[in-house]
Amino acid sequence: MSKYFNLHGFLRSAPKELLQAYCARRGILQGFEWGVGKKVHAERIVEALRSAGDVMFSRAVAEFHVIWELHGQGFTRGVLNEASHHSDHTAYETLSKLTHLGKAFWTTLERPAWVSNAKILSDVDKLPPGAWIKRGGLPQRAGWVDQSTVEQLQDSLIEFFSKTEHRGFNCKIDCLQRGDEEIFFTYAEDHPDVDLFWLDGQLEPQVLNPSFKLIFKHKDVQRMLEIYIEGNRNVVPDLQQIFARTVIGDEITREASADERIYDLDHLLEPRFQFQHSDDLGIADIRVTKMRFHLDGEPWRRFTAEADNFKKRDALDDFITALTNRLPKSRVALDQVCINVLFHKREGDRKAPSRTFYITHPNSIRLKMDDLGEKITEMLVQSGIERIMDDDEP
Repeated sequence: MSKYFNLHGFLRSAPKELLQAYCARRGILQGFEWGVGKKVHAERIVEALRSAGDVMFSRAVAEFHVIWELHGQGFTRGVLNEASHHSDHTAYETLSKLTHLGKAFWTTLERPAWVSNAKILSDVDKLPPGAWIKRGGLPQRAGWVDQSTVEQLQDSLIEFFSKTEHRGFNCKIDCLQRGDEEIFFTYAEDHPDVDLFWLDGQLEPQVLNPSFKLIFKHKDVQRMLEIYIEGNRNVVPDLQQIFARTVIGDEITREASADERIYDLDHLLEPRFQFQHSDDLGIADIRVTKMRFHLDGEPWRRFTAEADNFKKRDALDDFITALTNRLPKSRVALDQVCINVLFHKREGDRKAPSRTFYITHPNSIRLKMDDLGEKITEMLVQSGIERIMDDDEP
């Protein structure tokens, strides 16, 4: 639990009709005078809940706390994805009219089976930019992922982590789909830990076996795999091989080849390169603000070039040309760029939204994947910066 929870604040923020529905289904506060209007008297509700007994009060507060933790932009996107996935147009329309907290509350009451997947999607989208390690050029899979495939992946991960890190002796994977993307959200058993809990009025240490997060995001059509792991990121190449072997049904090399790079930054060095984007993306302007180069193939011999592209659009291009003209092109390679994207102002925006992000050759991007991040990704594809593998590519 990470968000600060205040019971009075929750009761004042939650839609009155949903609070009434919750109490009716739990069989509590029967005969309670809710009053008129949309607002509720939080202090009176708390007093009434306490009079229902400690067990009922604790249960209600715990459930309200969970709903409070769920609510936010990430859960909203997740639950709307669930409504679309299940073609539940009534739910989609109802949810669209509610606040973030209302969406979490309504889903908990009316579509509880959606909560787990919506929370997974929310947790995935909350991960910091740059947390994912990508790999492109994977073989394509024949057919859909079924439960037996998920179980094979679980068994393979248990075998790998138990032998290499002496953890992961238990593993559970939730597999769900968002658009053309499959997400394998893995709960693997971590090393034992000790935490303090209140037990019968006493603060007692409890030995726990927490889980560590391991997430696979797979786009079969694009032949791309992204991995997030809590812990040692050096095992990602092994995990890529395990995933390819068990889910895709094919072997891949441990290290990606040059042809499997996802981001092709060389286009940005073309004379007067122009980003491409369709009108529906709502992009007003795109500027490269930094470029990092390394020399002679040695990643730690590098320099970063910056110029004020906002005052003069081609300032950085001119500066790079002046720098690189003094060195043979074979000695200099572009390995990182910083890009700023400005969007058109939308209804409800106080100012036009923008996003600044980094791309590092060959497969890393520090970009928050919300609705703006998805539009930027599409722009990168249209501009030839992010490569989409064709079926006949290696």
